[in-house]
Amino acid sequence: MFLLDVIRKYRRNQYMKRITPYIDNHGGSILESGFGADLRQPKKGKKYLSIGSQGVIGGQFIFETEEGYVQIGDRVHIGGSTFISRSRIIIEDDVTIAWGCTIYDHNSHSIYWDERKNDTIQEYKDYRIFGKPIVNKDWSNVVTKEIVIKKRAWIGFGVIILKGVTIGEGAVVGAGSIVTKDVPPYTVVGGNPARVIRRIDDTLSVNHA
Repeated sequence: MFLLDVIRKYRRNQYMKRITPYIDNHGGSILESGFGADLRQPKKGKKYLSIGSQGVIGGQFIFETEEGYVQIGDRVHIGGSTFISRSRIIIEDDVTIAWGCTIYDHNSHSIYWDERKNDTIQEYKDYRIFGKPIVNKDWSNVVTKEIVIKKRAWIGFGVIILKGVTIGEGAVVGAGSIVTKDVPPYTVVGGNPARVIRRIDDTLSVNHA
């Protein structure tokens, strides 16, 4: 058991050494044991993930192309959630994101069969040649739009946030919701698709800013 622990720790350290050059943790936030970054086609010298101060960051950050970027503000908590970016995902200060969320800034495939029919064939070829997917994926017909989560928002367990969405300041997204449209500030939303359930009195939030 002790030997297995040593091996796991060594592998984790080696993994972190590989991904650290692409991460700017300038604020010294805590990166939890479940934290990881999957850089499919990393560009040397580029920072794909920027993290502010006093945060506790878990989850997996997947960058499918060299254009992807995730920016995290100060005092942010992220549980074991997944972020998939080939555009931009912006998370402002004091945001809480629970476990099991998926935040995805693009469609991955075209909605039209003729434009996506070769996607799996190309993925198969890339696996055979390079040992990994989407090396030569055609992204020209894939819709990509930035996601923004404004300060003081709380994203509940198991939420899915899709491309182009802005979560307003101080908003709360209920567990299991699927967010396809902008969420107004200081509201509680829930459901599939997520809809406004109630407004939040923002007096306390403003007084404690």
